[in-house]
Amino acid sequence: MNFIFDKRVIGEKRAALALFSMVLLLVIFNPFGKTTESMFLSSLLILVSIIPFFIWRRKKNRNVVVMGVFFYGFFHLVGYGFSGFISHETGILIMQNFSDSFNRYQVSESAENTAKMLVILHLLIVFSGFVILQMFFKNPKTEKDQKKKSKESVTAYRSVVVLCIFFTAVEFFRVAGIPPFSFIEGIIFAIVSFFAYMYLFYFVFYLDYGGWPTKILAILGCLIIRGTLLSWSQMGPYAEVGLILLLISIQKGRIPIAPAALLLLAFIIYQPMKGVIRSMQDYGGFGLAESISTGFEVIEDDTYLTLIDIATQRINYNLLLGSMVDNIGVTNEDDYIGWKGYENVSYVLIPRIFWRDKPEDNFGNEWAVQAGWLGRGDRFTSYNLPWLPQMYLSFGITGIIVGSFLVAIGLFLLERYYWTITPNAWTFAMAYSIIRAIIHLESDFVLAFGVAIKIILIDICIRIIKNLLTIRKKNKGKFRPSMYGLEKIN
Repeated sequence: MNFIFDKRVIGEKRAALALFSMVLLLVIFNPFGKTTESMFLSSLLILVSIIPFFIWRRKKNRNVVVMGVFFYGFFHLVGYGFSGFISHETGILIMQNFSDSFNRYQVSESAENTAKMLVILHLLIVFSGFVILQMFFKNPKTEKDQKKKSKESVTAYRSVVVLCIFFTAVEFFRVAGIPPFSFIEGIIFAIVSFFAYMYLFYFVFYLDYGGWPTKILAILGCLIIRGTLLSWSQMGPYAEVGLILLLISIQKGRIPIAPAALLLLAFIIYQPMKGVIRSMQDYGGFGLAESISTGFEVIEDDTYLTLIDIATQRINYNLLLGSMVDNIGVTNEDDYIGWKGYENVSYVLIPRIFWRDKPEDNFGNEWAVQAGWLGRGDRFTSYNLPWLPQMYLSFGITGIIVGSFLVAIGLFLLERYYWTITPNAWTFAMAYSIIRAIIHLESDFVLAFGVAIKIILIDICIRIIKNLLTIRKKNKGKFRPSMYGLEKIN
């Protein structure tokens, strides 16, 4: 059955009130002792971060526009805006127990404020550039898509259900180590299986097929193919699926305040005890109940401010960017690494099946070990180096300015060609598959770029094959297109 899209955005007033109340309370009570300048910059950063919502809100065809640009602002709202109200004294002390090198987490107030100003500059360039590009390059298909009804097909729905069950079973046998499934690995399987579930999400969550049992099963299946069978304590799959469901809901015109609040609360509670649970469950062989029980024992004596401190340290990227402002390029211009952080772009698209010795992309870990953000012998822990700090690390303020214009162009092209759906299941699944790659903005650029481009290339190849087969059928089995069907690809 079709979902009837409303011109209103249900819950936007309550969301605005909640956002304003949170900022006001943080400013009035200032529980972490931030300076007035720091709180002003954090508030301004939050305000700039929500600009994409108002850009999307004014679109007549917004129900077919996926919230990719909105998420870009949301990421910075959380990782630089709200986290900028928090000091991390407890988190720093815990980390210093493991390594003296973690004193880099102690960032001066002036450096942190400079970092926030750089983020504001970045977002203003990105969003203003995005709007200007949309003004000068109108998308001709948006007016047509605005009048189109969402395509439904019971046959397609049933087929993708079977396909998702198949992929879930393959993942189960793969994790269990049963041949030949145990030999399946690599990014292609992850992309294809996730695409299948996004195809299913089009029917289940966008068109509201089925009831709550169907929706719950779809969520569980998607979590399984994203790796929860390997380790249920990993937060990545839950964050991916949860954020995608939130974005789908907003795209349909409803801001889910209660689910968003529950996700936030779960993050604040789970993050401080994640290390204990993962150590017991993944490496110690303890059961689920015992691991969770021990995790709660670890945090039972902590105050709510301590929990927020420890939890948000994981996503406070002001620390990283502020530390770079404090230490990189201050006395020596050679501190900037130039193109080294992006050199993997030249071969990221080559499948490993064709190049068995293809180098692993461990740039984040290598840099973090060298700079002291990880222990000297830690070559296993992944380290997140978001796009903005990576721009600064490479070329300083110039890198941020130039990179911001490139990001604006990239977001414009993605929304024009992929995040404005037709709407049908294919374009929906393709759009949210790319969104999954963009969700990992905390990863370095090459990792996110590589996944997104692979998805786009798969889409282009399938469209070419489809057009070739269509032309072959029309020409009674003979190929006679002037450009082999390329001119008919949207």
